[in-house]
Amino acid sequence: MKQLYYKMTLRQKQGLWGFIFLLPWIIGFLLFFVRPLVDTIVFSFSEVNVGLAEVETSFIGLANYIFAFTVDPMFNQFIITLAFPAMATVAIVVLFSLFAAILINGKFRGRSIIRTIFFIPIIMGADIATATLVGGDVASELAVADTGGFGGFSGVSDFFVMVLAMTGLPADLVGVVQQSISGIFAVLAQSGVPILIFLAGLQSISPSLYEVAKIEGSTAYETFWKVTLPMVSPMIVLNTVYTIVDLFARHSITPATGGAIGFLERINTIGFGQGNFGLASAMVMVYILACILVITVVTWLISRKVFYYE
Repeated sequence: MKQLYYKMTLRQKQGLWGFIFLLPWIIGFLLFFVRPLVDTIVFSFSEVNVGLAEVETSFIGLANYIFAFTVDPMFNQFIITLAFPAMATVAIVVLFSLFAAILINGKFRGRSIIRTIFFIPIIMGADIATATLVGGDVASELAVADTGGFGGFSGVSDFFVMVLAMTGLPADLVGVVQQSISGIFAVLAQSGVPILIFLAGLQSISPSLYEVAKIEGSTAYETFWKVTLPMVSPMIVLNTVYTIVDLFARHSITPATGGAIGFLERINTIGFGQGNFGLASAMVMVYILACILVITVVTWLISRKVFYYE
């Protein structure tokens, strides 16, 4: 066995170790995910009756999917709001994570304290971190940011909105940026894992590349665009995929009746609250397909500019 390993090429060895590292996930996927996925697909095309001893299904075709798109008052809103606002949030989280990682990767006094501050929202939760760091009153006011106000930061909010509006940016984009500023602690909470991934990528860059850039007279700005960004570009793809999946799981809407409703909360209400497991399964399948489609398109677009160093 050892002799066979030594006869492998470098690419074959990399493929083998990649498979070994993925093996726990593959086993978990086969044991715990495949059957629920198949059942969900079957339920989505069926009327499901859950009894004490068994689950009865009767095939009804696309009825659940048609009901989800044409009758349910919220499902279309969930799908539509995933298009522009969600992708803008993904871009904000990834860009913030990259620059935060570059900032805390530098060598300066108090670096450990700064890193701890960045990860407080992850450890404590966004709501608790907001109340702790900016005070309970301000945190309560920040909760009404969806209505267009920033509460305690209304002056800062108005200033930024005015500046962005004067640049001629679309009103929808200005609204997304405004909402992101108001939810800075939520952005921090979503950026925790991407920051760690970017940190790992930054620390894996060979110092010799920076030494060569310095010898060639490259400025810090040029070094970032010619060395740092290309070397961490694979991490951008990874973090984009992670952020999209995470955002899909967190995604919520605010209906006209008021109060944010999360997609998972809505599914639980339809499935376990109303007992309509067929409709809930159809919604889940559409959501999964939408997630796969978005990830495929975004990954393809970003991968065209990715630099892989060997």
